[in-house]
Amino acid sequence: MATILRAPARLTAAQRRTTKTLFLAGPFEDGDASAAAPRSWRDEVIDAFADRDITIVDPRNPRWRDLEVGSSGRRGAFEWQCAQAFDADVVIVWVPAGRHAPTALMFLGALGAKRNTAQRGSTVVVGGDGWGGLVKLFAQNQRLFPAGDQLSEVIRIAGLQLGR
Repeated sequence: MATILRAPARLTAAQRRTTKTLFLAGPFEDGDASAAAPRSWRDEVIDAFADRDITIVDPRNPRWRDLEVGSSGRRGAFEWQCAQAFDADVVIVWVPAGRHAPTALMFLGALGAKRNTAQRGSTVVVGGDGWGGLVKLFAQNQRLFPAGDQLSEVIRIAGLQLGR
């Protein structure tokens, strides 16, 4: 059964050694993390992995959307997301057509530079056609896993990566 780690909680060092982790990067939906929020792409991914023995890192936090740009709280939220993405076994970056996710693009750059090693292989699965195809192009240039514009295919490839 999957464990959901919600922002800003952290895994202990012992937990990081004993569980596989999946980090979810991409655009937030209106009302994400509130009780009345509509289902989002993150909910679909969580449902798809509900029966796996993994920890899914979900960066949704209702307080974060009200943080002012440039504030220490906003910086802390970004630093938390970066740390969780770097530590994750697999990162899904999903940016659907018509959406923008500047933080997800920063993750792609940083993860592409730090995590794309020949010994370990890439653990970043990228999907969607956001930013007019820029997300896919960036993933291809960084030798990550561009998985197309269907969330189901992104989930399938992430599942294969978690099974390694």
